Amino acid sequence: MSEELDLLYLSQQDVSDVAPSVAECVAIVESALNEHGENEVENPPKPGVHPRPRTFIHAMPAFLRRKNQVGMKWVSGFNSNHERGLPNISGLIILNDADTGIPTAIMDGIFVTAIRTASTSAVSAKYLARKDAKSLAIVGAGLQGRYHLLTIKNTVPAIERVRVFDIIPETLERYVAEMREHVDCDIEAAASIEDAIRDADILVSTASGLRGQIVFAADCIRPGALALPVHSLGWDPEAFFTADKIVVDDWAQLSAALIGPDKSYDSLPEPAAEIGEIICGKKPGRENDQERIVGFNYGLAIGDIALANEILQRAKAADSGIRLKQLDGKLPYC
Repeated sequence: MSEELDLLYLSQQDVSDVAPSVAECVAIVESALNEHGENEVENPPKPGVHPRPRTFIHAMPAFLRRKNQVGMKWVSGFNSNHERGLPNISGLIILNDADTGIPTAIMDGIFVTAIRTASTSAVSAKYLARKDAKSLAIVGAGLQGRYHLLTIKNTVPAIERVRVFDIIPETLERYVAEMREHVDCDIEAAASIEDAIRDADILVSTASGLRGQIVFAADCIRPGALALPVHSLGWDPEAFFTADKIVVDDWAQLSAALIGPDKSYDSLPEPAAEIGEIICGKKPGRENDQERIVGFNYGLAIGDIALANEILQRAKAADSGIRLKQLDGKLPYC
């Protein structure tokens, strides 16, 4: 190991400085999902540990064969972190050289996680929402609520009206004021969840704090609507069984994580398709304007790794980050 190999470290600011545009992020995630539909990826169900009640730390490895990109995200979700002034979701992404396996970069994963999650929903909306969809409901005005508005407006540009609800009035007020500066549509604060989702063509639930109570009833998905349960909690399971079609990102991963004793659901209906199969033309997306569709995405690491590789290339071009020595010393006891 005489050859010196550097590892590039990118902080949250480094990542933000070279981040692709919203449209570019959506396109990168759509391409990764297309590869998933064509079985050109390795994306095993994510294992995890749970240090505290209602928390998780997941390992999310992925390999995109056509792009020759490989890496892993180590991501945590601690919903009580806001009480400490910390982000609820945090993590790191490690990228490897696909030919040698040697790690090449470590970067903060907060932005990549947020934009990948929202971009997956936006891609789902592109293929599953009605072409004339004009109204969007968002429950939860946090980071995911913001990124979902930006990405869905990108793939469904006909959206004219957005109604948003959050249980914290100050968060809701700030969301409406700030997002009006970024998106050209009418954004309104809703008085309740019911007020937000009434007559919505697309319904997004991003509120992770909905625990122990059903707030999305089976009849909340009206004919022709698309529901995107970014956070699965708070949904009446009957909503999924009465929908005309359920589409997921990866059925093996989602079913392993959410179905079974002590998990979110006793059962879920078999999906009509995975979104990647629809993107690559293997299966149909929306087939008529009256279909009630659920786009249930649990999160695929292939999108994270594809986005992280794009960020890495941009950081190298900008000479950003900190170079860390990796294989430049002797091992002990030898």
